[in-house]
Amino acid sequence: MNGRDAMRLALLGMSHETNTFSRVRATYDRFSFYRGQDIVRQFGESHTTNAGFLEIGARPDVDVVPLMFASTGPIGTISSDAFERIVGELLQLLRDNGPWDGVLLSLHGAAVSEEHPDADGEITARVRDLVGPDIPVGMTLDLHANVTQKMIANTTVATFYRSNPHLDPRPRALECGEMIVRTIRGEIRPIQALETPPVVINIVKQFTGEEPMASVIRDCETSIQRPEILTASVAEGYPYSDVEEMGMSFLAVSDGDETAARGAARWMARRAWDMREQFVVDTPPPDEALRQAMAEDGGPVVLMDVGDNIGGGSSADSTVLLAAAQRLGIGSFLQSLYDPEAVARCVSSGIGSEISLDIGGKTDDMHGSPVRVTGGVRAITDGLYEDPNPIHGGWRYYDGGTTAVLETTDGHTLLLTSERSGNTTREQMYSAGIMPERYKIVVAKGVVSPRPAYQPIASSIILVNSPGVTTSDLSFFTYHRRRAPLYPFEEDAAY
Repeated sequence: MNGRDAMRLALLGMSHETNTFSRVRATYDRFSFYRGQDIVRQFGESHTTNAGFLEIGARPDVDVVPLMFASTGPIGTISSDAFERIVGELLQLLRDNGPWDGVLLSLHGAAVSEEHPDADGEITARVRDLVGPDIPVGMTLDLHANVTQKMIANTTVATFYRSNPHLDPRPRALECGEMIVRTIRGEIRPIQALETPPVVINIVKQFTGEEPMASVIRDCETSIQRPEILTASVAEGYPYSDVEEMGMSFLAVSDGDETAARGAARWMARRAWDMREQFVVDTPPPDEALRQAMAEDGGPVVLMDVGDNIGGGSSADSTVLLAAAQRLGIGSFLQSLYDPEAVARCVSSGIGSEISLDIGGKTDDMHGSPVRVTGGVRAITDGLYEDPNPIHGGWRYYDGGTTAVLETTDGHTLLLTSERSGNTTREQMYSAGIMPERYKIVVAKGVVSPRPAYQPIASSIILVNSPGVTTSDLSFFTYHRRRAPLYPFEEDAAY
């Protein structure tokens, strides 16, 4: 430990889930930056990856030094300028504040820049080049990572979230950090083995609380019980990143035994491969889903708007379900929509006013057209809300930007936001005076991430095969980089 009393671990990272089909580029100005103690203030009491890494520093013999963390919501490809500026600053901070006994990387695993399809792998390679071959580097990734050999080759230990919705970022990062500490002390010698069978699991089959993912996660946990295995992980992959490694991956980390690591990784991969027919989608289209919801007793029935999955990089302004509800004459209907133009109109009109305007469908032509609505402006808020509970991703503080609540003559309540904001916590609605429990139908723009928020109040949940940049119908997309053959695109794929 370089003769110091406490080992020094650098904490840094960049998190971005890149939907390469989104037309909204991830430019530098779209990122939020946390430097030094800002990381502690923002994430220290959260359930995020950064919180898990910071927790390691609570030990008297470990000093975790927060350097910088950059993040933005899932949108399109990271511009070259943004990538180089952000990574350049990360590396400069790492260089200037050393020496280090170890490094903790807070990454996502599905980042794509204009020049680097494997952006996370590029970050790990540059970090490794800077610190040299002997400094242990730990990395924690999202369950939706498209994991590459480059990421694993340039790290000492990697861990991935094991739950979707992501309720365990903090313990997975803590686990990673603990193994880095043990490596520095010479207690373990981690060896990693990665298997990437040619299979994609559809986004609507990725809930770890039910099959088929429940069995995949159980196999991962079984592998961890092997005496020679330190940890194991499975990544579901992210099908909206058009990259060569798109798909599932399986990682095993052993204590000095390459054969054991490889065997465990291959066992998990083979078991999942044999289940591949269960990874294919079967969900109703919008009109059918709405009719199913209205036919059910009680409520609320939560409709997961898969095509406008904000957590997957969508526009957040899809009007497909709203237009269908309007056309079918369905009331008692609640949903959020990203539309800063409509929010500005509501603010100008004022609380209590009646207003007619076109809302949603303004980002692109993949998420429906603007819908004409008439209604009263019920509330206007600053869009700030907080949830200290371990919800999806572990985040605690949220900002939807200036927000307006519109009650329409169709019997619809619309939460209009001026920033893209997912439906991962009911506090989003409560902060604006909305009680989602009182509605027959609640639209949640997502697939799995809204479950911790809405499953407790839902009479049922229906996943909707809606169009959009995150649609569950993968035949909608034209891929240029993905490997082939790849199941289910090519049913003759072999492993």
